[in-house]
Amino acid sequence: MKKIPRGPWAARRLPAGPAVGLALAAVSCSALAQSLPAPAAATPAYKFLRYDEDYRYLQDPARRGDPWDPVKYIPLGTHGAFLSLGGELRERFEDYSAANFGVPGRTADSYLLHRILLHADLRAGERLRGFVQLGNHLALGKDAAVPPYEDRLDLQQGFVDWRVPLSEDARSDPNLRVGRQEMAFGSQRLVSVRDAPNVRRAFDGVRLGGAASDVRIDAFATRPVLLKAGNFDDQPNHAQGFWGVYATFPRTFIPASGADLYYLGFENSHALYSIGAGVERRHSVGARVFGTGGKWDWDWEALAQFGSFGQQTVRAWGVSTDTGYTFDLSDWKLRTGIKATAGSGDHDPRDGKLGTYGGLFPKLAYFNQAGLLGASNVIDLQPSVTLKPTAQLRFTISWDLIWRETTNDAVYTAVAIPIAGTAGRAGRYTGSQLAFDVFWQLDRHIAINAGLVHVDVAKVLSAVGGHNTNFTYISAAYMF
Repeated sequence: MKKIPRGPWAARRLPAGPAVGLALAAVSCSALAQSLPAPAAATPAYKFLRYDEDYRYLQDPARRGDPWDPVKYIPLGTHGAFLSLGGELRERFEDYSAANFGVPGRTADSYLLHRILLHADLRAGERLRGFVQLGNHLALGKDAAVPPYEDRLDLQQGFVDWRVPLSEDARSDPNLRVGRQEMAFGSQRLVSVRDAPNVRRAFDGVRLGGAASDVRIDAFATRPVLLKAGNFDDQPNHAQGFWGVYATFPRTFIPASGADLYYLGFENSHALYSIGAGVERRHSVGARVFGTGGKWDWDWEALAQFGSFGQQTVRAWGVSTDTGYTFDLSDWKLRTGIKATAGSGDHDPRDGKLGTYGGLFPKLAYFNQAGLLGASNVIDLQPSVTLKPTAQLRFTISWDLIWRETTNDAVYTAVAIPIAGTAGRAGRYTGSQLAFDVFWQLDRHIAINAGLVHVDVAKVLSAVGGHNTNFTYISAAYMF
């Protein structure tokens, strides 16, 4: 495979093949946007979790207006059974001037991430369902093309749903799901699909979910999928276990607010922190309050963690807030927001207690799309401005200011790996990140997003070889 030429950041280019492919994808998307007929007004948007889509509404011929509708609802027999087909094609280019801050060694990296997801959803009446999704993921030109960047062909999801017959109305009965599945809860700070960089996160196991009155409750016992780069070689990660209960209340005593309450359990036989490696068993108990009132919106979350790490006890905590106010500028919308995140660190490596916050399965792009830092041992303040000229187009600029919660613990990456040499080093200030993002939903099928991130590192990182970093990305996706 031809490698990307190295040199000054501004002068590096994508290899000819991927560059042509990305250009053709962009041109094809534009052509499709102009040629496809407009869907019916009531046609819903595609879901972030594709298994949440339900195309039974297409039984009504008047609701059919999208060119893909013939494969979204294929009747099978006379008992309400039907098959639905769908998928996604996504091409995403990324460029780092210094991947992982250049630790160890300053290494630039530019590559094209290719992803195809195809799924089939079979509904055998109201109570039984099967869902299968295959994925093809490539990382063209990347220095180390390994998961979660590359997974050539594998089962992304494959599960069976059964509505437990507790009443005459199957749709109101709890749903038992067994198999490989994606999961995302709340604001995805703790349990996320990890849409970036390339291979989405999935779990193998069982999940029971349903609504009691208007309260949604999910209980699950799973293992994360251990990704391998080959063909149909992914398997459950037997070194890790993940279980819990998650409840969502659409209304609370707090005006205009809903709430989440949860318990999440996690076991890891190969956990790594600045104090060393060992077997970890961590329990997280938390709550989230979210809502909108007038021009205000808010999303606040706090949790406590306890358990064991080797011979030590775990005592950690995390807090995150996101509050915004939206102004009307003629037909435009302008949202000013402030995020604040704090995750505890280990104040004393010799006291028999591990105080480092564990982020479980968060977004890798936790603070921004560069995905360089995580929420362990961190205090982060992030003001932002988002401008929406239309409902389909938005521009966002944000500025992160980042400190360590304690200098006795390390700086942690987005995948919760401690950066060697940072624990115990003086200076709480870690650095700043300036990010600019644009997102454009051309139509129901096509979405384009792009952005730039500039990271300034403080002495705690520069002292161990870290460099200021520029990150650029552009992505185009077609969904059907």
